[in-house]
Amino acid sequence: MFHEETIQERRRKWGEMGGGKKALMIAGTVAAVAAALALAGLAVMLLWNRIMSGALGLHALGFWEALGLFVLAKVLVGGRHSSFFGRMRMRRAMRERMARRAEGDEGNKD
Repeated sequence: MFHEETIQERRRKWGEMGGGKKALMIAGTVAAVAAALALAGLAVMLLWNRIMSGALGLHALGFWEALGLFVLAKVLVGGRHSSFFGRMRMRRAMRERMARRAEGDEGNKD
């Protein structure tokens, strides 16, 4: 399968990579995740304070409350495959199952 070959290739490259480059890649990933969380918290805070405070008279949220609300909503509603790549994996698996079924059905027609 193509995806497994890609994972094996990435593992091989990771093993060949030097320690400094690995540390830099990990630090970059942590920074990107932190930035994404900060932007999500900021977006929730701004939207809540602009819409919910004015429309329903609810109190304004601070950044940490908004970030907590975002994480809570993600846990409760997000589901397991809520990311783009998760949906792509699900679609690929479904196509493979359908292809196997179609191959099995062709054998039964004869």
